[in-house]
Amino acid sequence: MILLPIKFPKDKKQFEIIIDYLIFLGQVGRVTSIEYLFFNSVIDALSFEAYLENDIVSSGKEILKHLGDLKPISDEMSEEEKLAIIKSEFERLYDPNHPVRFAIETLDGVEEVRIIKEALK
Repeated sequence: MILLPIKFPKDKKQFEIIIDYLIFLGQVGRVTSIEYLFFNSVIDALSFEAYLENDIVSSGKEILKHLGDLKPISDEMSEEEKLAIIKSEFERLYDPNHPVRFAIETLDGVEEVRIIKEALK
């Protein structure tokens, strides 16, 4: 077995909240929803930011600092409450003028990211 190190972003809390969103959306069969695909892209971008911090910061493609206070979901909430929170956060971050959406859509402008993505095709 090969163990690979996983590097989390500086603020693990935001990363964990988004993972909770993805797990919940998967459990309710919404893995093809735009919300699921977007938050999956946010996780990818946060991973690039964790490993390539200097390149991401110098190119102005930071994600973490623009996430704000993501609203967490919990087991005590109803399915409807969880979906409402996820939808609300999606609408906030997916706004065409929000820096998170801009950074995700232009992340390939960072040479190192582009090289990695092309290698994974």
